[in-house]
Amino acid sequence: MPAWFGFRQRPLHPLGRRLRFRLLGWLSNRPPNSKRIYVVTIGGRRYKRVVFSDSHQAEIAAARLESFGPSGIYPALVLQRERELWVEYVEGEPLRHADREVVEQLAGLFSVLYRRDARREPIDATPFAWALHRDLRFLREVGLISQDVHRALDEIAEKLTPKEVWVGYDCTDAILKNFVRDRSGRVRGIDVESLGADELVGSGAAKAAVRWLGGLREVFLAELRAREVPDFTPYFPFVEMSFLAFWQKSSFLEKKRRFVDPSLFDRFLGQ
Repeated sequence: MPAWFGFRQRPLHPLGRRLRFRLLGWLSNRPPNSKRIYVVTIGGRRYKRVVFSDSHQAEIAAARLESFGPSGIYPALVLQRERELWVEYVEGEPLRHADREVVEQLAGLFSVLYRRDARREPIDATPFAWALHRDLRFLREVGLISQDVHRALDEIAEKLTPKEVWVGYDCTDAILKNFVRDRSGRVRGIDVESLGADELVGSGAAKAAVRWLGGLREVFLAELRAREVPDFTPYFPFVEMSFLAFWQKSSFLEKKRRFVDPSLFDRFLGQ
């Protein structure tokens, strides 16, 4: 029988993690993250309930999930009401390491994103080139990079900037724990917020390259090309530098010190 008067619900994250984030919110001036996530059980089936800070965020996430609903690469939308989003709970094992099989499966997932309504635009008609210079300037202003390094990176960024870029859907947080292998063996994304639109296509691949691809970077890019996605590889260094500058800025502001590493820019300085 349906539980008409309520459903069993528990927070998705363990108590220790929730307390840590609550304390950081009280004691720190880091940018807030007020989203709450629960696992709801109804009739033996589990669903994920995401509570955003406002209804606008929930509406945006719902619309993007609906766009990819038939593909199954992200959880199916169940309901969006005001600032809440209810989605399918994807049962499966989180990805913990990358091998060739994982790379091939993720390339299949990313190819679905990259081929959906991608459009080629003049770089001057987008904010991406300006954003790269802005983020590099911020890193200099807060002392993460020196004036000399900033000057060199700024000049390199100018040289790497293409005349046109592909704009479309991407995974904005392409780390392994945001993907699971479901019971059928298929790899699916589970972080509904990471489904981004109007992104610089290839940004997800750039994050994957920094975080976990390692020596499989070229294999992943080759798998994407084989699936005939919009080809961003001729200007991928620009995408990578753009991601890296943004990631270092956001990691610094969010006080994620383990990710702040200006030496990651060294490979660009060696060009």
